[in-house]
Amino acid sequence: MNLSEFQSQLKPNGLDAYIVTRNNMFLGQDILQEENKIEALTGFSGSAGTLLAFTDKAYLFVDGRYTLQAAQEVDTNAVTVITTNGESLATWMQNNLQESFKIAYNPWCHSISEVDYWNRALKKHFFIEDTQNLLGPLLSSQEAEIFEHDIEFCGVSMDEKLSLLTDFINKNELEAYFITDCDAVSWLTNLRSHCLPDTPIIRAFALVDRNGEVSLFTNDFNKIEAELAAYQGKTIGVAYNHTPRKLQILMKNHKIWLENLANPIQNWKAIKNPVEIQGIKRAHHRDAIAMVKFLAWFDKNWQGQDELSVAEKLHEFRAKGENFFSNSFETIAGFASNGAIVHYRPQAKTNKKLETKSVLLIDSGAQYYDGTTDITRTIAVGSPIPQEMIDSFTQVLKAHIALASAYFPLGTPGGALDSLARAQLWQFGKVYNHGTGHGVGCFSNVHEGPQSISSRSSAAPLQENMINSIEPGYYKEGHYGIRIENLVRIIKAPQSDFETPMLKFEPLTLVPIDKRLINKYLLNKRETGWLNDYHHLVYESLADDLDKEHQNWLKEACSPL
Repeated sequence: MNLSEFQSQLKPNGLDAYIVTRNNMFLGQDILQEENKIEALTGFSGSAGTLLAFTDKAYLFVDGRYTLQAAQEVDTNAVTVITTNGESLATWMQNNLQESFKIAYNPWCHSISEVDYWNRALKKHFFIEDTQNLLGPLLSSQEAEIFEHDIEFCGVSMDEKLSLLTDFINKNELEAYFITDCDAVSWLTNLRSHCLPDTPIIRAFALVDRNGEVSLFTNDFNKIEAELAAYQGKTIGVAYNHTPRKLQILMKNHKIWLENLANPIQNWKAIKNPVEIQGIKRAHHRDAIAMVKFLAWFDKNWQGQDELSVAEKLHEFRAKGENFFSNSFETIAGFASNGAIVHYRPQAKTNKKLETKSVLLIDSGAQYYDGTTDITRTIAVGSPIPQEMIDSFTQVLKAHIALASAYFPLGTPGGALDSLARAQLWQFGKVYNHGTGHGVGCFSNVHEGPQSISSRSSAAPLQENMINSIEPGYYKEGHYGIRIENLVRIIKAPQSDFETPMLKFEPLTLVPIDKRLINKYLLNKRETGWLNDYHHLVYESLADDLDKEHQNWLKEACSPL
């Protein structure tokens, strides 16, 4: 079904408009290609967006990462692309929809909090549950193998994790807690699956009672209602901002009391245990070996290559590593102007051949049974590289170093650190329209909350043994893109004489930063020292596991600036 066919169904069903999201019932999680309603209707393939479709017009709301991509992928005669810049859909509707409209939505695809906000803030509109399922099935019919994440990798048994949750349930005087976050269900049960191509979580809800009994629900909607019916008159905890509106409707139909409580698993999961930390370090070591071999190969063989071929070659190097499971996301490989599209992914129709005198932005990662990786390197292709690109790269490097070398008090929210990186680029009149860092799971989602480092991030405090990315960038539309991303572990700062205990970042990603793109005269002494120390750590960590040829390449790549 295309957009015009979908729009033609609105008026016969008594509707003026429909809110289409990229979500299915598992809110905020990855989806399969065939489940992407927005791409099916508009052609937009980005990982975040909302479509507001009227009978005769449509608006696609995206954040700054996707402004360029959306404009290229959709028919702008039929769809108006709007970059939100932090403005919610509800705020836009409040400011721009003067008439009263009947607006439909799928109650499985929107949270309780979201729909409640619409009803409070937009009282002149009528928000109607889609009972006709106008967009078709939410989930693919394919089945996927579920398997156990071995204790040697996850470190803590399901029984131990369940005891934490039952303590929480009983402390809050609940009969049960309903978990709707797939990554939280995967962590709690130590189960994973092959359902999604790059994310090994199981796609399931879980209902856990006060005695630790667990009921899992995948795509059997009838089973959910049947089990909930037994809780009539009792209280179940749910997180309103992550629970589909439909579940609230089902619970109210069965006279179940709901208590809005944040899912405690998200915090427990984000703080990695000692077994996970060691596994994550080993996974990053293997990933770095693969990256070094790829970069050495690239230096000799870039001529005649294109974006798709280098992405495939990098996958080949990674796939040879111990405990490799899959990529952690579809590789971003953007050469020259394609690199300016923040989350660009090469396709046959956009695939660029590599040419001299520009840069390749390659953002990639892997799922290993013992850890998840995510790294971005911007690489010089040929020579000479224009001085403007070198200066821009160095400015991004300054931003990266400013955050990577920061000290901060325990409990600092990520948003408080975001400007440490951005300010380095602001002094050169440059900005980037994406977060500076995101949390990362362990053999789970490569993007994991609750913590993040962003101007729009939540107040979730940064804590010891959380894993985060640091990834400032700069993108010149039509010319090039630059991003430098490392994953880091949050650790206690070693200084014992601090009046207030401090945290800092320890690098997990151990891959050289391209010195050919650095203007050393833009770096101060402290920044140069950080870079040289980082490269010394990279060489000392990897050299013994490389053959002589790759050792020599790495030695040169890590030589002092």
